[in-house]
Amino acid sequence: MKPEKHNLLADIRQAVANYMRSEGCTCCQNIQEHKRHTEVLAKLLRVPMYSDRSGYNFARFRTDARKGDKE
Repeated sequence: MKPEKHNLLADIRQAVANYMRSEGCTCCQNIQEHKRHTEVLAKLLRVPMYSDRSGYNFARFRTDARKGDKE
């Protein structure tokens, strides 16, 4: 997915909304959709995968990670 520059903010807003909805609580979460939306967000935001390819390293961008705590 390579969004047009003028649509990037709209694409990110939509991706976050989709991610939040798929996160849900235990009675309404959708694990497959959650994984798919996580991947979309990671690609839009250029978040790298973990070296073992088990997921995306969003943790490196957390507020506390910027203070020196690395995962």
